[in-house]
Order: sequence, then structure tokens, then C-alpha cells
Amino acid sequence: MQKHALATVRRLFEWRQGRVAEPAVVETLLRFGQGALAYAVRSHIRVVLLRAGELYRDASCALARLGIDVDAWPAPPAGLFVVEERTLYLRSRSPMTVAHEFGHALDCALGGGVYRSGIDPAVRALYANAAAFITPYAATGVDEYFAESLRAYVEANDPASPWPRATRARLRHRDPGMYEFVELLFANEFGAALPREAVASI
Repeated sequence: MQKHALATVRRLFEWRQGRVAEPAVVETLLRFGQGALAYAVRSHIRVVLLRAGELYRDASCALARLGIDVDAWPAPPAGLFVVEERTLYLRSRSPMTVAHEFGHALDCALGGGVYRSGIDPAVRALYANAAAFITPYAATGVDEYFAESLRAYVEANDPASPWPRATRARLRHRDPGMYEFVELLFANEFGAALPREAVASI
């Protein structure tokens, strides 16, 4: 199964010649399991790893066309998902960044080209009624809520992060409704439940 998932991950990178699937990024993506990875491939999700010094607008035709210079922001993003292109651009290879941005990618895939979190009444209600959030960033918008919940479900964390560790146990405790939603998402829509023992927290 792991060999099959590895082949599926590599398909996310194959569209852009000269870009390699770096081991650290592949390792994080494998945490999502074969079901979610295959769903992403079928939905034409793509991954681009920025080279050293490369600007987002030079890698993304959509950003260049729209004149969006995210590199000029006071705090340029470590990763970015461009909905129009269904493409995940990564400057950082950290597990937190990779898993969070891939959460956005799955959100877009589930929505058929728009964020499912923005149009699904169930997700919007869970966000609006949440008594607590898995991380402070999850509270900033329904799309970030969705992405951070998926990151927690696959337990991808950075040791140096000041945020609380995002884990399944923490998600279940703080937001049981969203935990159940994500669990059913993997089992039903991605077609492959992600067993607890398959995910070692990092």
C-alpha cells in the first residue's frame, strides 16, 4: 500500500518538467494516505516546489497575470495554493506548511474547483459554532479552519512552532464535530479511512 501511495504522490509533481519530488515533502504528503492522494490526482491537483530565490509570480502564471506579488507582502507565505490553477506552491518544505497547503488543495478538489469549505453548510456551521479551535490560525477563516483540521488529522507539526501541536486527539477534544466530519471525509469521500496506527505524530 505504501508503495502504491508513493507512486500516487509522485504523480502530483510529474506535470512540471525539471521539478523533483523532494523526500521531505513526499513524506509529509504520504501521511494523507492513498485515498486522499488518489482523490487529489483525479482532481488534477498539482504541486510545485519553488527553487531557492524563485518568486511565486514567476512560478505561477495566474499570479503573474493578475499582478499579485505575494513576495512583496510584509510576511510572504511559506506556501500558497492557487485555486485557479489547482496548484500548490511551496517555498518551505516544513511538515506544517506542506500539510496545511495540501489541506487547501483537498478543499478545492472536494469543491470541484472552489473551496468546499466556503459552500458546504455543514462545514460553515461547524466553523460558526466552534467553541474552540485546533490552532489560532484555524479561527481566521472557514478555509483555514478546514486546512488546519486536516493537518491535525494527519498530525503534521513543526518542532519549532509556537502553536500547540495539532493532533487527532486535540481535534477530537476541542472540536468533536469537525473531527467526525474529517473522519467521515477520509472514509467515504476519499474512499480510504486513515487508521490511527498509520499516523505517527510529528
